[in-house]
Amino acid sequence: MKLMISTSMTLLALATTLFSSVSGKAILGVDLGSLYMKVALVQRGAPLEIVTNLHSKRKTELMILFDQGSRFYGSDASSLLARKPTKTPAAMSVMLGRDEN
Repeated sequence: MKLMISTSMTLLALATTLFSSVSGKAILGVDLGSLYMKVALVQRGAPLEIVTNLHSKRKTELMILFDQGSRFYGSDASSLLARKPTKTPAAMSVMLGRDEN
């Protein structure tokens, strides 16, 4: 349960860091798919914008790697998955709302 809550909070933190430079009032939409996530931003007087990640892509792999106090998201976590599979939860949208057993 702790991992699930931590993962959910980390996903929200990831979404907020993707658009931290936005000023003023805005509405954020997060689409948690089974493999990828997208973040949409709606601002008054501006068209809907799909926020890009650090790699300038609109969709981010739904993976987070926790290692020695650091967090790696998306493709960074995916590239480390083979070396550290127990520290990389994947398909987290399936785990949301379930018991850890």
